[in-house]
Amino acid sequence: MKNNKGFTLVELLAVIVILAILIAVAVPSTISISNKLKTNMYCKKIDSIETAAKLYGEDRKESFTEDFNGNPSATIKVSDLITSGDLKKDSTTSPYILDPRDNSGMDEIELVVYQKYNRIYVHFNDEIKLTCDAE
Repeated sequence: MKNNKGFTLVELLAVIVILAILIAVAVPSTISISNKLKTNMYCKKIDSIETAAKLYGEDRKESFTEDFNGNPSATIKVSDLITSGDLKKDSTTSPYILDPRDNSGMDEIELVVYQKYNRIYVHFNDEIKLTCDAE
């Protein structure tokens, strides 16, 4: 009497094909979810930077100069917000604020803080707003 222990070649190939199909479906979904999370984290950081810039502007609106629309304004960088203590660092070494999408530095992002109708507003460049407004 034969004792057949183990799997046949066909059974092993069937399992490998099923696993390959599962991996082919799961990997793109995982990457897509990861990219969405990184973009959401980026937009949350932009919101934090905007809030810090508004605080910065409230404290320094007397030192603003008039822009081309006649509104008092100041052009600052994210690093200025860190130096002033209005924004907390992500990292102890430069760059202090990291972009979660690619780990590049966000310290050199320029923004305009301006006063209009006795309120403080913040303007980022169009690329930043388009990224976060698309969400």
